[in-house]
Amino acid sequence: MKKGIIALFIVLSGYSNIAQDEINLILNPSFESTSGKLKKLKQINIATEWDSPTALKADLYSTEKDLPVSAPVNQKGKEHPWDGENYAGILVYSYNNKEPRTYIQTQLASPLSKDLEYCVRFYTSLSDLSKYAVNNIGAYFSKEPLYSDKKEDLIFQKKNEYNHVVRNVDNKLYNARYNWEPVCAIYKASGKESYLTIGNFYNNKDTKYEKLKKMDGFTATQLPSAYYYIDQVEVYLIEDITDCDCNNQMNDVNSQSMIYHKDFFREDGKYTVEEMINMGSVYFDVKNSRIDEMFNDDLDKMAAILIENEDINIELHGHTDKMEFAAIKKDPENERLINLGNLRAENVKKYLVKKGVAEDRITFMNHDAAQPASAGYSELSLAKNRRVDFKIVD
Repeated sequence: MKKGIIALFIVLSGYSNIAQDEINLILNPSFESTSGKLKKLKQINIATEWDSPTALKADLYSTEKDLPVSAPVNQKGKEHPWDGENYAGILVYSYNNKEPRTYIQTQLASPLSKDLEYCVRFYTSLSDLSKYAVNNIGAYFSKEPLYSDKKEDLIFQKKNEYNHVVRNVDNKLYNARYNWEPVCAIYKASGKESYLTIGNFYNNKDTKYEKLKKMDGFTATQLPSAYYYIDQVEVYLIEDITDCDCNNQMNDVNSQSMIYHKDFFREDGKYTVEEMINMGSVYFDVKNSRIDEMFNDDLDKMAAILIENEDINIELHGHTDKMEFAAIKKDPENERLINLGNLRAENVKKYLVKKGVAEDRITFMNHDAAQPASAGYSELSLAKNRRVDFKIVD
């Protein structure tokens, strides 16, 4: 493993940050490289490059060690490593906050670059003797390492801090015992993030939990907490959303219905005809090209403006969101998805023509997801990108 780390430094010194799409920025991703003797719990620092940011250290387990730090069987349950011989263990929730949480932290091989997107993925498994399963397990990026000399939970107080916490798109409850599940999503860097910390950074009241029955075959007492094993941590640069395969979750379009809406014509000022037309946008539901009735009044006003100004020609620009575009690449034979941007623009044209605008005054084109109106992968950001924009042309 040490040879692998040396080779990684050689690669990093020979390429620019743009070459990171081939490189995992986590130096010891599956905790295989160790320094020192692993004999007891609270020894995550035995794994090179890893430590805990609070006074209460996380755990390290190995198939080559005996109880209490053995694998697959240990005092928390039973789990084989996802990769190699070792994995970490953290406490992310306890009933009524009776026990402090634990975290694992590492320095990245190189800082993240501003506005570039990175795939973040690690695997987690709920220990068999945990009484609770929770959501909110995530990875936090920071420029400086987190640190506390107390045994305490690291709960963020500022909303902008949560912008740097990466969780699964669905932020699911992780209730699989004796089975590994990925925590995976895309992170857009603000620039110079150098540290990654894994754990739960949310209050108990903001964390969903599920109470579980004790599994058959375990005689020990269930623990009033949620304790998770962690393995195979990855952070790497991507150029396209499809480069981050989170068990296909990023390649499947979110089926939850959401249509963004803003009025074409705001009442907060006077605008020229040209400005009013260029402000126009129609938004669409997921994987849908049908115009929602909420846009009828605005489109009727737009048609009236175009009829009154016969010298103006317009171009309609159809857009999809990144999730839809990922689905297109995943299913290239699906004609409805392939032409989704065009279909949206075409339906807006048909509406205007039906209202009396001459057909030869309207053209349209498809941009897929190349020109997002909003960055990110939240439901709101994606909804803002499923649209048709208006543009005056000569």
